[in-house]
Amino acid sequence: MSVLKDIKLDLFRLRTEFEVGNMMALLANRGIHALICYRISHFLFSKRIPLLPLILTRFIQILYSIDIDYKAKLEGGIVIIHGVGIVIGHGAIVKSHTTIYHGVTLGRKRQGMKISHGDGFPVILKNCVLGAGAKIIGSVQIGENSIVGPNCVVTESLPDNCIVKMPSSCFEVKSIHSKLIY
Repeated sequence: MSVLKDIKLDLFRLRTEFEVGNMMALLANRGIHALICYRISHFLFSKRIPLLPLILTRFIQILYSIDIDYKAKLEGGIVIIHGVGIVIGHGAIVKSHTTIYHGVTLGRKRQGMKISHGDGFPVILKNCVLGAGAKIIGSVQIGENSIVGPNCVVTESLPDNCIVKMPSSCFEVKSIHSKLIY
């Protein structure tokens, strides 16, 4: 798809599903700002234009603490909620109609440029929700219509229509003030 078509899809999802108008999104939504810079950077990279993709993505990193590598492949219709702390590595693939909350990481298990056997980047299929703080690491695939809950760490592929969540725990705090030293 073209850069403009992808941006229009991003804006359409924000408008129809999250009731954020185009003007408000373009003026004040850091997720759209990050996606627009990513899409321009990715386009420039695909045309073999050096340095400018790196500068654009670094600008968004500094401004919003959102790190989307210009080599990653993100389809149109993606929504980023809040955005701060998102890291999407250079080999990650995110299909359309995916919602990404703050603190999400899509990356490899190991560091360095050489990708060893069994390592790689995640593929997120259509209509997924990646909850705040979710970490999806390695050569895994998240099935269509799946939800990865907040703070979940996923290192194995998930089937379509899957929900992953942390075990829920309930704590009763008794007299917290009695243990505080003033």
